[in-house]
Amino acid sequence: MRLEIIIDKKHQVATSTMEALRQELLKQLGEKFPDLHVRVAPGSAMALTVSRASKEDKELAEAMVQEVWENADSWMPESVAS
Repeated sequence: MRLEIIIDKKHQVATSTMEALRQELLKQLGEKFPDLHVRVAPGSAMALTVSRASKEDKELAEAMVQEVWENADSWMPESVAS
């Protein structure tokens, strides 16, 4: 499975935050999807793309990404979270 999250550059998200998000996604989704490849990068718009997955796995991965994002306090670097 390939998971790609593009974060709008206008939000000025720090590279350390994007890397922390990538690591947390690998940690949280990696057990369920051992072939997972994650990319988090800046772009011109917000986007989430899940590819090389069944419809059911795609829906589950999207829900898990949402959960990780909503629990940002648990993985976001302290210099950003404060």
